[in-house]
Amino acid sequence: MRISATGILRALAASAPLAHGSIIAGYAPGWKSMDGVDLSRYTHINLAYAVPLANGSLALETGYNLSDFAGRVHKAGARAMLALGGWSGSVHLSDALKAGTERGRLVSGIVDCLRDNHLDGVDIDWIPNDCNRVDLHNDAPNLLAFLGELRHALGAAFPGETKLVALGVGMAPFMGPDGPLRDVSEYAKLVDYINILAYDVNGPHGNTTGPNAPLSYQAGHGSQASLVSAVDSWTAAKFPAKQITAGISFYGRAATALDDMTQKSWDIYQPRENAIPKGDDADGLWVDGCTDRTPHYSGVWSFGNLRSQGLLQSPDAAQSPWQRYWDSVSMTPWLFNPATKVFISYDDPASLAAKAGFATDHSLGGVTVYDITMDHNGELMDTIHKIITPDSPQSTSPHDASSFGQSSTAESSSSPPTPDPSSSSSSSSASPPAPGHTTAPPDHSTSSSEPVPSATSSAPSTKGTSAGGGGPQIGGQCGPRPRYKCQGEDGKAPQFAVCNAGVWFMQQCSSGTACVQSGDNIICDWPR
Repeated sequence: MRISATGILRALAASAPLAHGSIIAGYAPGWKSMDGVDLSRYTHINLAYAVPLANGSLALETGYNLSDFAGRVHKAGARAMLALGGWSGSVHLSDALKAGTERGRLVSGIVDCLRDNHLDGVDIDWIPNDCNRVDLHNDAPNLLAFLGELRHALGAAFPGETKLVALGVGMAPFMGPDGPLRDVSEYAKLVDYINILAYDVNGPHGNTTGPNAPLSYQAGHGSQASLVSAVDSWTAAKFPAKQITAGISFYGRAATALDDMTQKSWDIYQPRENAIPKGDDADGLWVDGCTDRTPHYSGVWSFGNLRSQGLLQSPDAAQSPWQRYWDSVSMTPWLFNPATKVFISYDDPASLAAKAGFATDHSLGGVTVYDITMDHNGELMDTIHKIITPDSPQSTSPHDASSFGQSSTAESSSSPPTPDPSSSSSSSSASPPAPGHTTAPPDHSTSSSEPVPSATSSAPSTKGTSAGGGGPQIGGQCGPRPRYKCQGEDGKAPQFAVCNAGVWFMQQCSSGTACVQSGDNIICDWPR
């Protein structure tokens, strides 16, 4: 699918993909406290994780009492879901889903768990990684058969009541012996929605830095996968768009660059060290049994800790010595510390506005967040709620096939990477792995052109003024989506306006260069 620069960022305030509104789901890791999280801002909360064992029984990886969890979520007006599987919890799923006693035991275990703890459904995250046993000939058909048995068992156990079945999935449809399946429409009949885990795209497995959760990817650079290409792959395989939620991250990942990235600040893909630097204050040495046995850091930074630990002085401005840049292909920000050469790719209000806008523009079912504890004073959720109208849990029939829409098509375009550094910031640190790890490359790409040097922030002008005699009114109101507009005559003036959080702010290109408009983006390397 082709996505225009305008289409990527459109933020329709009341687009309702489902009959009664959109899903705004969130993962609640069982090892973290939910204190301070406003659960009422979510429609579904997935408590992570229940782990299937080889014999089909379930083990819980959570310190929460499930009944207490469900009561707390219901009191907030959301649905309480049990998340099953995850990064290290999918090891035995291939065995457990085989026909026979194990599959029956897993189905019964899920039904009993939902009944005993007053839960509303199950979110099954079968994550592709080095932990998993893989049977390319049988895994996909076994999953389909399991879902059929689970749906039948839920109908029998809860007559007149609908229990949700969701899947956390990778960037490409389920794998078969000949690659991703070309038709997954039968799966859509058995689940309420899937959540595409569109993060951890570039990370320790690559030899360059890159965006953790790209909206679009740059051809020939980094992992060739993104949210846009993933949605394209699933809808091309006949999975309805309105049964898809976009997985979005409230965190980023750190790497140590080999060079000073400010010298090529237009390029988010630069050589990196193999060792992972410490992430935020929540990060510590741990052993990932899926990939190795050597203790190491995860390099994860929650958005909340980027703010509270002083790397960001505001949602879109870094604190010295950190510098902030913007990549206009992936539509994500990144931070760099020239003294330590630490690079952090993350999501912020502007990047989430782009992703939420994409979800509404393409009639997706909503978004799913990892994780609910990683925000800062609701800054990220505020952005999501400005763009997505949440579902009313009390009014929706979640497994009513008639409420699901058809997949939509879109168009794509590439725009030059437009770094948007705000200089000013402070230290570095992270937490356990996110529930998804994307590995399968999709079929389509978005490429970039022309490197763009950094721009420097300046304070917003007096409300109602327009720099250079043209362009938006600085300090005036603008739409919820991020946009960039040159001020003054195109190619003659360095100033440009940035629409952020509904207000136009003034910035300017580097010394000796001028702003040139390119759709909803700008190019800053035009010589004056």
